[in-house]
Amino acid sequence: STIWSLYLKETGEEDKELVTSLQVGVDELLIFVYSILFQAGLFGGILTAFLIESRKDLQVDPLREILQALQNPLVVTTSQPFQVSKSSLVVNYLWFTSLGLTLFSALCAVLAKEWLAKYIPVSPGSRSSDARQRHLRARRARQWRLESVVTGIPLLIQLALFLFCAGLVLFTWNNSVALGVLMLILTILAIVLYILGTV
Repeated sequence: STIWSLYLKETGEEDKELVTSLQVGVDELLIFVYSILFQAGLFGGILTAFLIESRKDLQVDPLREILQALQNPLVVTTSQPFQVSKSSLVVNYLWFTSLGLTLFSALCAVLAKEWLAKYIPVSPGSRSSDARQRHLRARRARQWRLESVVTGIPLLIQLALFLFCAGLVLFTWNNSVALGVLMLILTILAIVLYILGTV
């Protein structure tokens, strides 16, 4: 029984260090991710507003057809089949992927936070069964690459942000080349700052 108590004491410190280091990262992420539940209220909300606007390019606008018919009532028009522009499709692919990644990263962060909360038991035991449970938790954490997964969650959010920026550049470029160039310059500047800040 004393060997199990000693084992659990030694490994308990190791577990606390692991959970603390990962939880700090997850907490910081969750500030952004709860913000994603708030910021999926902010970033996601902004993204959704852009998606609502850009989705209009994917379907026929019935009001435009009615307006054309009212302006020229005597002219019989044969409507051509509606075709979506490739740039509208690409913008929507980028933005929907960005929204999906944002929501997926929020889900992953919440699950990671929940798993980390359960990783260290509330009351440390001293029996062999407690030691076995701890060993299984640690082994599964290594098998599932918990540390890599938890530290990889922010990359999903960053990827979502870059996809959004790429879609924004393309979206603005189609409306105004000058505005598109400005957005491209700002996006490149943000990427350079990101690379310099993370290397």
